[in-house]
Amino acid sequence: MDLTLLAHTLAWIFLGLVVVTTVVPVRTRYPFMALASIDSMVPFGLLGFLFVMAYPDDRRIVALVCIAVAAASEALALVLPTKNVRIERAILKVLATVSGLLSGAVFMDLVQHLIS
Repeated sequence: MDLTLLAHTLAWIFLGLVVVTTVVPVRTRYPFMALASIDSMVPFGLLGFLFVMAYPDDRRIVALVCIAVAAASEALALVLPTKNVRIERAILKVLATVSGLLSGAVFMDLVQHLIS
């Protein structure tokens, strides 16, 4: 299987999972409760990493889309009655997304360097 196709598929599936877990109430997501910082940071860091791997030539647009998704996931709490808006969580999600984008860019640059 082509690595680019796999990266595209994983990135979009993961985006769908992030959206679904944003809408679903917390109690129905996990049988156990994770720390709020881990719950906010890991998925968005991985989202940024996967999208940079899927679209290495379009990093600026990928960054804008991923950061917008991270901010919108917390802003969605304004619409949903079971959620509370917390600016700290929004900042954590955006910072995790940026760190995932940067680590993905570094990883792709290393791979390109090793291949050539």
